[in-house]
Amino acid sequence: MTKFKSLHESQKPLIHLTPESYLEYIGELIPHDHLCRMVKEVVFSLDTEPIESKYSYLGQNSYHPKLLLSILFYGYATGVRSGRQLSEKCVSDHMYIHLMQCYRPDYRTICDFRKNNIKEIEKYFVDIVRIFSELGYGNVGKIYLDGTKIKGNASSKRTKDRAGFEKWVGSIEEQIKNMLKEAEAIDNQEDESCRLSSDQEELQKKLGNRKYVKSKIHEALKMLKDEQRKKINLTDRDANYMKSGGSKDIRPGYNCQASVTEDGIIVASDAVTDANDHGQLEQMIEQTELNTEKKVDEATADSGYGGYASYEYLEERGVDGYVPDKWFHQYKSGEYKKEENRYHYSNFKYDASSDSYICPEGKRLAYWKTRKNKTKSRQWNHKVYKGTECTSCAKRLLCTKSKV
Repeated sequence: MTKFKSLHESQKPLIHLTPESYLEYIGELIPHDHLCRMVKEVVFSLDTEPIESKYSYLGQNSYHPKLLLSILFYGYATGVRSGRQLSEKCVSDHMYIHLMQCYRPDYRTICDFRKNNIKEIEKYFVDIVRIFSELGYGNVGKIYLDGTKIKGNASSKRTKDRAGFEKWVGSIEEQIKNMLKEAEAIDNQEDESCRLSSDQEELQKKLGNRKYVKSKIHEALKMLKDEQRKKINLTDRDANYMKSGGSKDIRPGYNCQASVTEDGIIVASDAVTDANDHGQLEQMIEQTELNTEKKVDEATADSGYGGYASYEYLEERGVDGYVPDKWFHQYKSGEYKKEENRYHYSNFKYDASSDSYICPEGKRLAYWKTRKNKTKSRQWNHKVYKGTECTSCAKRLLCTKSKV
């Protein structure tokens, strides 16, 4: 009688398996209700002809798009994003081995597939959301919104405003002038063979690089003007300056948004360049409804999504919103009444008879103009009031940063 099950140190029982029988063996290890099987079933139901049509009959046979889509979407669902990690999983993780049918794509193949078919993958994401909704997953009636900051693949040193770029391009123009003078001097010293020396070749490379950077700077300056942005990064022009994660450093990055159902299904996502979450509530609700073709009844988000424009939007759309006012705790605790918060806007009293506000010093702010505001999803107007005695007020610097 033995105490243990058979120990096969050489794994001989698996050596004689064919790829087909090994794949069947791997499949038996995966529970029938596992997410892996669900992802495979959904992906195999997609119409991948738009991707398949990009491939040629020439050369070596390629991995079928449905196999690569399966590991991509299973990776998204389980938190694996990296092409290298996905490639390694196809060797060591039987879930991925099952999805990839024992093929072992390298990380470049996975990354290139994702890069070359990004538009189709975005569409398939919407299709998958709808399929899951039809299967009873992803109750869109209630959604939860949140965002996270992700650093862009760009150096902070290359993020500048208009003055910074103009100074930079001036410096590059001076370098180009000096290089051209140096090139002319080298030309005059060359022998009759007319062959470029190694110094001249190196100089030509540097000159070409400077001209390339100069052209990119001019493109960035045009974007600053056209898009009315304060700063832009030369490497990643879409990235905006913002705090990333828990870091206090301000770097070029993106504000990634997600709309999630009660059962944990992501039904909408986006990467925006706004440094805060104001205005994202409206956009994510509308994207959720567009993706699922169902109405959102209830939305929950943190105070970063709050604001009177957002509250009005929820009221107009008939959506129950659980979005706290970021100043609510101050109202509740009476903190805004403390002396250091004396000039908080809540301490300005509205006078309906004259359509004006009275500041804590008893001075009047009269109606000045109506300003138009807009987000990606809606437009609205708000009134602007202007002090009539602020210039001579002794407390002006404690009350406002305006120089007027």
